[in-house]
Order: sequence, then structure tokens, then C-alpha cells
Amino acid sequence: MIFGTVIAPKFSLAFQKSKMEMVPQNDFVVEPGKTEVFLNPGDNMVKNITITNRINKTVRFKLTTEDFVGTNDPKQPVLLLGDDHSPYSLKDFIVPEIQEFSLELGEKITIPITISVPTNAEPRGYYGALIVSNDPDKLEGENSQEIEGKTRIISRIGSLFLLKINGEGKEEGNIEEFKLIGPEQTFYSERPEGFEIAYKNTGNVHLVPYGTIAIKNIFGKIVKTLPVDAYFVLPDSIRYREIKWEDGFSLGRYTANIHLNKGYNNEYQDMKLAFWVIPWKILIIAFIALALIIGALYYLLTRFELRKK
Repeated sequence: MIFGTVIAPKFSLAFQKSKMEMVPQNDFVVEPGKTEVFLNPGDNMVKNITITNRINKTVRFKLTTEDFVGTNDPKQPVLLLGDDHSPYSLKDFIVPEIQEFSLELGEKITIPITISVPTNAEPRGYYGALIVSNDPDKLEGENSQEIEGKTRIISRIGSLFLLKINGEGKEEGNIEEFKLIGPEQTFYSERPEGFEIAYKNTGNVHLVPYGTIAIKNIFGKIVKTLPVDAYFVLPDSIRYREIKWEDGFSLGRYTANIHLNKGYNNEYQDMKLAFWVIPWKILIIAFIALALIIGALYYLLTRFELRKK
């Protein structure tokens, strides 16, 4: 009975292929980029991923798994660990239905991915990635003479799996910093590009904060409300997020208040910053123009008085 259960998947593959007309774009697409899963210890779940070939030839693909962790680097929020295991390792429990396959141009494959949870799993977060890579040494339609002397480029795209074991995990995080994008200045000559949020997760499960930034002018009137869309922050890391403020004219003192749902227990955190926008270039031009107008009026008025005498 156990033996039959183990070998059965080999004869019941559930992946599906389809094909569409497509203009070659020299790449391939993996969807979804991120999957969240909530399970109990000992449970398992099947999720699908799709890979679409947009390369103008038949390409051989390979599936592998890696762990990933968060960082404190604003330029690299996620770090893949290759063969290493993380403290939140999931890669050994992500099993694709097949591991190698070929796709023609415009062909798409949907592959079931089984995520399993050990019976002794602690109630916290586990994180792994399914890596899809092309195999350039097995590109069909090329002979050995064509391969010699060519630089072979392997592309890798990851689909992230974020698993949370149901139970009392440690959910804890705070806004580490809330500031304007770019170097800090006393006065800004033009409207700032936007705002930067640094959210620190000090728990052992990933958090998904979201909220709004309300911008008020010197009179206390809200001139703009910017949404902070939901994004994930991994344990033991700081995730940076930029919120853009579209171009436009601003003048005077402004305050910006962030109202952020911390991603657990419906808790919120507020932080405020103030800044001045003084577009001195425009003001100088306006001052010169005003001076010229006043000078012209003075000249005309004095000339009129002289003629009147």
C-alpha cells in the first residue's frame, strides 16, 4: 500500500500544455511570482505554476528548489541561498510534478507543485523558491559545431513560496524609518520624489504591512493621500519600500503622516515628518519679472509727470 502510494504520481502526471501565437521576445515568463500558503503540521497542499516560452526556438527547462531569506539591503530584499539551508528552510518540502521539460515558442505549461509540512513543524514561517532555468546545453535544433565558441547564458527565474504554519508564531515588527527619498535637505527646491519606508520584522513569520500616507499643506489641509500597497517582509530583516509622489508644483511647509497596518492583530503605527518646498529658481524668475514690471511702471509714471509739467 505504501509502495503504491509512492510510485503512483509517476503514472498520473497532471501537468498541462497549451500553445498560442506569439511574437518572440527572447525570454520566458514564470507565474505567479509569489504564493502564500497557510497549513497545519502534517498537511500538504498543491499549487500550480505556469512557464511560458517566448524564445524563438524549442528550449529545455529545469526546475530546482532553493531557500531564501530577507536582508537589510534596500537593493536586495531577498537572497537565494543555493545549496544552503536557511533557519526557515522549505526547499526540501517543495516538490514539482516534473523537473525537466521542453517548450516551443508560444508554448505554456502548467505544473502542480506540492508543498508538504512535517508533522513536527513549529508554528512559524518557512520560505523556499522554485527556480526555473533554461538549459542552454540542450537547446534543440543546434548541433555541436554551432555550440562551440558560443557564450551560453542561463536565465533563472524564481517563484517564491511563503508558508506559515498555523499556530502561535511570533508576529512582531515596526517602522524603522520614514523619510523622503534621497539625501536629507533643510529646504527642497522642488517637490520631493516621494517617501521611503523601512519596516523591520523581528518575529519568526513574514508580515504584510499596508496603509496610507497623508500629505498636508501649511494650513493643515490634506493635498494628497498616497496608498501604501501591501508587501511582505521576511523574518529577521528590514524591507524598504518607496512610495512615489507624482511631479507637480509645491510651495511652503508640508507634513506627511504615515498610517501603517503592521500586518498582525490589526495593529497600526503612525509616524510624521515635516519639510519645506521652496522653488527658488521659479521665485527668482518671478522676482526679476516683478522688478521689471515695477521698474517699467515707475519709468512710465515719471515720464508722464515730466510731460505734464
